[in-house]
Amino acid sequence: MGQIVHLGEATLILGDCVEELPRLAGRVSLGVTSPPYNLGAAPWPHLGHWRPKSASGSGGRGKWRGGAQSGDGGVSYTAHSDDMDWPAYVAWQRAVIELFWEALTDEGAIFLNHKPRVVGTRLWTPQELLPEVAELRQIVVWKRPGGMNYNPAAFVPTHEWIMLLAKPTFRLKSKGVSGLGDVWEMTPERSEHPAPFPLALPAKAIEATAGGLVCDPFMGSGTTGVAAVRAGRPFVGIEIDPRYFDMACARIEAAYAQPELAA
Repeated sequence: MGQIVHLGEATLILGDCVEELPRLAGRVSLGVTSPPYNLGAAPWPHLGHWRPKSASGSGGRGKWRGGAQSGDGGVSYTAHSDDMDWPAYVAWQRAVIELFWEALTDEGAIFLNHKPRVVGTRLWTPQELLPEVAELRQIVVWKRPGGMNYNPAAFVPTHEWIMLLAKPTFRLKSKGVSGLGDVWEMTPERSEHPAPFPLALPAKAIEATAGGLVCDPFMGSGTTGVAAVRAGRPFVGIEIDPRYFDMACARIEAAYAQPELAA
């Protein structure tokens, strides 16, 4: 087990989620996470390590050349390559999701954020990453404002998926919570992390569920943890990158000290 930091009801682990998730078997009520998207590689073998063109169409040196390794302002993953060979990426994600599924209680669920995308001339969807054991209950659409991936083969994508993977006995907190609907309009937030999701995403998932331990095995800068702290829920976060682990610790500590400043 790697470094562990305890802050209030939050336990933050610096380590590999493949090694750490088995320690949580049967304990997690709610998972909220967004894994690396592997944007620097293509799912179709004939395209190899495909690189998208820039928005100007000037060639293969756009924002996502090499995946999130080359995000805004030089921000990047430092402990992960976002252009893994595709079969290896799929195998890794299926293994992690299966371990995450096994970490759930009998009434638990995972809100898994990922991105469908047009690669070349074909649509790829994140369902390829799901192991057989995980049961897909619903796809919630995260509607984002604007878009930058201009491509004459397809319309600019302005949404991502939040796949609800749920045990058979999982239920929302109430019938009224169902009124949140299956399209969540949220504005992305700027962050030192290369691929943050907005605080509203985990906050909505937490709001919709009754209670218990919240977990994010790709904790990043700690957004899910901040949402859990604000909701009064216990939290376990796992992050392999020391830089983002420290960032998460600072944000979650701030959430306990001054909740209004922790966003």
